[in-house]
Amino acid sequence: MILETKNKKVNLVFTTRKIVNVSNILKGKNFEDIYFKAVNENDLDALSKMIFAFAEDESGLKAFKTSEDVFDFIDDYKQENGKTYQDIFSEMAGIINEEGFFKTKMSKKQLQEKISNPLLGIDMSEVIKSSAEKAISKVAQEEVFKGYMG
Repeated sequence: MILETKNKKVNLVFTTRKIVNVSNILKGKNFEDIYFKAVNENDLDALSKMIFAFAEDESGLKAFKTSEDVFDFIDDYKQENGKTYQDIFSEMAGIINEEGFFKTKMSKKQLQEKISNPLLGIDMSEVIKSSAEKAISKVAQEEVFKGYMG
């Protein structure tokens, strides 16, 4: 995926190594969940970290020296190409999906639904697990309190 401004041209190259790297940088286990969480939260820091990790220059080397360079590039890219952050996220998602880096390959409609529906980006099993843990903890605290009082 080529992103180009008048001053710089970068190629976003998606590889397994880079996907795993980004997952580790963004402190997650599942790239798809991390990606759509970033999209739905419009997480610009995550966007810059992804671009930083995936971007190569024309010779195949890292395209940016610092994350500050990425922020400047994103600003230029948006202005020169009439794009929004959401456009960049969506375009990246399309390529990542095509290259098979999400759990399953989605149709364009499924991908668009996942991009535009924040609830689809949430891992419901994690929400349920977290809620159950909180409820169990509260019950345990109440039982301990009853033990002291009774």
